Amino acid sequence: MRPVAIVGVGQTSYRRHHADKSSRELIWAAAREALDDAGMSMDDIDVVMAGVAPDALAGEAAVDRTGVMGNGIPYMRINTGGVTGSSTVFAGASYIRAGRARAVLVFALERMGQATSSQQVFNTIFDPIYEKDFPLTTITMAALRASMLMRLYGYTDRHWAEIAARNYRHAARNPLAHIRREATAEEVMQSPLLAWPIHRMEACPMSEGACAMVLVDAEYAAGRKPVWIQGYASTSDSYAMGDRIHRPGANLVDLLSLRLSAEKAYKQAGVTDPLKQIRVFELYSAFSSAEAMAYPALGLCSSKDGPAFVEQQLVDSSLPVFNPSGGPQGANPVSATAMVRIAECALQVRGSLKTHQVDGVERAVATGQGGATQFSTVCVLGRHPIS
Repeated sequence: MRPVAIVGVGQTSYRRHHADKSSRELIWAAAREALDDAGMSMDDIDVVMAGVAPDALAGEAAVDRTGVMGNGIPYMRINTGGVTGSSTVFAGASYIRAGRARAVLVFALERMGQATSSQQVFNTIFDPIYEKDFPLTTITMAALRASMLMRLYGYTDRHWAEIAARNYRHAARNPLAHIRREATAEEVMQSPLLAWPIHRMEACPMSEGACAMVLVDAEYAAGRKPVWIQGYASTSDSYAMGDRIHRPGANLVDLLSLRLSAEKAYKQAGVTDPLKQIRVFELYSAFSSAEAMAYPALGLCSSKDGPAFVEQQLVDSSLPVFNPSGGPQGANPVSATAMVRIAECALQVRGSLKTHQVDGVERAVATGQGGATQFSTVCVLGRHPIS
């Protein structure tokens, strides 16, 4: 398998609605920035891959086609829910590793701000037979899990608020973030309840924007500023949440699919102690309680020690830095958000961020979560290729 490097990154700003820009303009703004960053042009690209969610979330039919790059370049559209962005990166990397391409342009676009049906989609994605009695939406689904975390492991709403406050603090330094404001844990806890125990400021915003990256093989990477994909994995779990509540060895809040993806990606990258070997984590967690759920799955603590791990972050600077971009609390363009996590990690490893750079980043990890977290992706990035 051939090594794969990220040599170009481009992002638009993330906003509730880019009313002044067409989908084509957003796509090309990110794509041009990524190509310029790589020192390449479309003539160098073998394949273009687009990550775009269903049209019902975009309010526009075939939203990606307005920005399709021509010249006979093969093109593919990918949709896997919340992990659409990372799935698109993984598809591009797979083409290069298999020798089917030497340079791939990947982009992801979210236009939810112009859709009128997005909330209806989120309210009706759950199984209409087995889960109708709850009734579940994306918010009540997250609340169900947060309450399970409190009952099983002793979390309090203060833990969720501290995570959210840290993410807001980081997002305030990110010029591309949708929400750029600092907030204290007290302010988070005083915000209105969406569904107990989740407060409004613990949830992500609905954001629009585009992200793009250029992936290349080792030969194309020479002389550029490569960040190497050292390991990546995607795992799918049962669609019905009820199937996961009392499952032996991995209940609804244990995130089995994320744990399996992390184990595979870590093994590829030679990561044996993520607490010591990974400096930055960019986590796709639409709610701050979901971020806490991810820590044990990523091998950072045990489930029962999760509350103590959150508290330790407040005082221990030797721990990895979580969501230095602000994460989904700062901006959550659904189709693109998992790609944004990878892009931010690539920039951290490269050391090229001016506003929210973390010192000494040799390796970083990006995650993606889709559906009712039945889809999970993990990507390990580093300064050197893994032979």
